[in-house]
Amino acid sequence: MSRRALRVIKAFSSSLRLKILNLLLLRGQLSYTEIMNELKLNPVRDAGRFAYHLKLLLESDLIELDPSTKRYRLTDLGRRVIDVTEDIESKVSPHRRMLVRTSKASLEEFDRNKIVNSLVKEANVPLEEAQRVAREAERRLQRFKTRYLTAPLIREVVNAVLLERGLEEYRHKLTRLGLPVYDVTNLIKSASGRGVDVDSIVRSAGEKVFAEYTLLNVLPRDVADAHLSGTFHIENLGNWILKPDGFVHDLRFLFR
Repeated sequence: MSRRALRVIKAFSSSLRLKILNLLLLRGQLSYTEIMNELKLNPVRDAGRFAYHLKLLLESDLIELDPSTKRYRLTDLGRRVIDVTEDIESKVSPHRRMLVRTSKASLEEFDRNKIVNSLVKEANVPLEEAQRVAREAERRLQRFKTRYLTAPLIREVVNAVLLERGLEEYRHKLTRLGLPVYDVTNLIKSASGRGVDVDSIVRSAGEKVFAEYTLLNVLPRDVADAHLSGTFHIENLGNWILKPDGFVHDLRFLFR
């Protein structure tokens, strides 16, 4: 084994150094002080020990200092090392296998890469940021005591992570449109009591979905907020992007 390989193995053999690597993966670039604060290290008592660990990671090419921002960041080698350690942990840790109930009525093993792909494809999240969000979402899902996960539940957790990281624009693109179970139940009960036909129920539910879509993805944010706050009202929002509500024409043109 080469001396460089031995140096890398030594670098991630410390729990503190692994914490530094994982922190930079989840948070992105951080300064010397920010890393110390996140790890709850004493800037006086722990300064020497922390500097030693940081130097070892730098010498092993697992992290590097960005010359423009003066912040530390992971290298490609550092990311690969984290992947290796997570693979080892998944094989030896007692964590239960997470199952996901799919829309095809089958159970599949949880795959973090599917979250990454959704973030990149649906919300145009940069790959590196998507990987950080997916890792954090996976950590939270592992703490759940549920028999199986569902796609909506996973999406809720991912959206929560996006909001906490200040990525609200991406969260809007990833939002799942639809009605809560409670609202659908009330819609059916209400329609049944009034003798409304099935097509009307389906139409009402569909209009609510298109109304949500219009507010989230079509109208400018300030216009959508004004509608929601009651500053002005957009009539027939559920059909607004599908068809004109009415035609207005100057009849004087027809009598010329």
